Amino acid sequence: MTTLALRLRPARRFVVESPVAGPAITLVVVFVLFSLFVPNFLTWRSLSGIVNAATLTGVVTVGITLLMIAGEFDLSVGPMMAMGGYLYALNTVEGGNPALAVLLALLVPGLMGAVNGLIVTRTMVPSFITTLSTMFIFRGIVWLLSGGRMLQTIEKLLVYDVFNGRLAAIADAVKGANFRTAALWWIALVLLFQFILVRTKFGNHVFATGGSAGAAGATGVNVKRTKLMCFIISGLMSGFAGILLFSQFKTVKIASGAGVELLAIAAAVVGGASLAGGYGSIIGGFLGVLIISMLRTGVVLTNLIPADNFEAIVGVTIIAAVIFNNWIHRKA
Repeated sequence: MTTLALRLRPARRFVVESPVAGPAITLVVVFVLFSLFVPNFLTWRSLSGIVNAATLTGVVTVGITLLMIAGEFDLSVGPMMAMGGYLYALNTVEGGNPALAVLLALLVPGLMGAVNGLIVTRTMVPSFITTLSTMFIFRGIVWLLSGGRMLQTIEKLLVYDVFNGRLAAIADAVKGANFRTAALWWIALVLLFQFILVRTKFGNHVFATGGSAGAAGATGVNVKRTKLMCFIISGLMSGFAGILLFSQFKTVKIASGAGVELLAIAAAVVGGASLAGGYGSIIGGFLGVLIISMLRTGVVLTNLIPADNFEAIVGVTIIAAVIFNNWIHRKA
């Protein structure tokens, strides 16, 4: 074997073995192409817009990716996100208690996630069917809570800045940059759950459960508890996305979060997560969300297709990502 081949071996091993390799390569290629050929793409305004637009879906994708690695799906994250947004809004608008608002916005969606997990693990009904059903049930519960009305405010509270405030230091130093604190929360969650996934016993159990539930159970893994915890985490991430939603837009309605489940699943797939379970990474999901957000910005700037028809681009991206990831897996 030549000296060059020996030197390239670590890079080749990364490409064929790491779940992050595919989305990382895709992100770099898309970024370079858009930077070269799309006017006004390579500006701080566009780049900060890409990150800000990705934040809400990105937080939900953390929970979705974890679930997919465990071999399950959650289609009910949209109404759980709306529930979190409503509870947060109800307890912050007009002199409410911000601490109670955050607690309820996390606790209730977390319990809704637990309901999903208990149904799946106790009845063995596939998670796709279970969460498709609870998506409609939870949306009805949100309607009962809200009375069908939209909540909004023009108040400027400190708690809103905590979760979606302007990063003034960056904006003052870099002209056009408009990064928000929500992006910092998203990055922190990605790093936290990536650490949990690859450095803890629970993370090992998630991979084992998604890879082969039967084999995992035979080696002492509590498969039902592992899946239940993943559903709860998905609910918590959805509730937190609801907090970020209201902090950013100061409004929440029954339809808030509609469609986020499909974008999150798409981002997880583009990020290298296997639809069959047992393979993927939280950082890969993070990159997948950025890829989709970057594609949206590039398409809008080039006027290739109407922005409302961007779902077609997402569909093409998913197919291309699955083909690319499968090719990498075969090489491994």
